[in-house]
Amino acid sequence: MTNATLITPFRPGDRVLVASDDHALAEALARTFGSAGFSVRIAFDGVAALDKARAFFPTAAVLGLDLRYLDGFQLARALRTIPGCARMRVLALLPPAVGLLDRHRCFDYVLRTPRTARGARPLWIVDTDSLGIRPTLLT
Repeated sequence: MTNATLITPFRPGDRVLVASDDHALAEALARTFGSAGFSVRIAFDGVAALDKARAFFPTAAVLGLDLRYLDGFQLARALRTIPGCARMRVLALLPPAVGLLDRHRCFDYVLRTPRTARGARPLWIVDTDSLGIRPTLLT
């Protein structure tokens, strides 16, 4: 018998920071995490996200790359310097067709924004191929 292990960046009880300059997208993502039982904080620019992280100590962060004041790469590096946040899982929030060149290894995962069909629920996809992460099967 083979047991498949799902690779996911989220764990029960996570505190999630969502930072995106797209207000509607950030709020939709926060609602999704909140309805799944996670504690969530939202920020719409890099400095606000850093301030919220210092008070909230997130265990996971979903970051847009085009934030004001600190971009997603700068914010990802700064978040890991906060005491208690060094092992935080950091996800880059990207549209479906955009690639990521992460030379400084700032991100652990890529979360793809959903393509929504009319009347369908949005489906958020953790893209493990973008960063070279491969699912494993335990036998």
